[in-house]
This record gives sequence, structure tokens and C-alpha cells, in this order.
Amino acid sequence: MRAKWIAVLLITLLVIGCVKTTKTEKKRILGKDVFSLEVEDFDLTNAEVQKLADASGKKVVVLKDDTSKAEKTIQLKKGEYKATVYVLGPSPNEDAFYLTIGDIAEERLYPDSTGEILPTWDIQFSQHADGPCKIIFTFAEQNVQLDRIQIKPIS
Repeated sequence: MRAKWIAVLLITLLVIGCVKTTKTEKKRILGKDVFSLEVEDFDLTNAEVQKLADASGKKVVVLKDDTSKAEKTIQLKKGEYKATVYVLGPSPNEDAFYLTIGDIAEERLYPDSTGEILPTWDIQFSQHADGPCKIIFTFAEQNVQLDRIQIKPIS
């Protein structure tokens, strides 16, 4: 009888843990320890979600002005990581944004070209302990369309 109650308790804890993870972190697994987060699933301040057929989630986020941001806290294991942001800049004067992630101070990023969704260069960062990691996108230029961020551990 005691074993039955322990089994019920363990299953309940497992289900609760899975539900919490699903609700707080919506991510697409791309490979071993590699995942992608859609920017439209972030907490948005003064930002607009727009439909875009070429985007991975069929949506992008446009930050409107200096008060705009997209923010999300995820759980990461201790280690070294690289992040790549996928973005559409309509022109060379409309392609930059700021990213703050892990131990990296605010970094100005942009793709090598414009007119389609392209990756920025990789940003390397450290997660000093298992736990929360905050990701923040902020405004740099008008009309930048943020699609997703891909995070991968560095071996």
C-alpha cells in the first residue's frame, strides 16, 4: 500500500513539473541541447506582433521606439552558450536592435544583409550557475522585424 502511494506521489510531481515547464518555457528543440524561442512569445512592452509568412512561427515582433522591449526569462544549465538572432531588416538603416543575454552587456546586432530573415553573428555568453537567464531585446532602429533566437551550448 505504501509503495502505491509513493508511486502516485511521484507521478503527480512529474506531471506538475511537466506542466510548469510547458507553461513557462515554450521552445522548439532543434537538436541535442539546441533550441529556438519565438520572440512573439516574449513579454512585450510597446511592441507589435505582425504576421509574416516567412517567419518560423509565421509572426515577427516590431519594437516601436526607445521604450520598447521584448523580455523572457528561461532556465539554463551552467555553461558556455552561443545565441543567434534571426531578424528581417527592410533596409540598412532599419536592421539593428540591442540584445542583452546572460552575462553579456547590451550588444547592438544586425544581419549582414536586408530584405529577408537572416541570422546575426553569434553572441557568446556564460551561464554561471543552473537557473534563470534573462533575454532582453530593445529598440535601436525603426521597422526591425524580430523572428527568433536560437541558443546552443558551446562544447
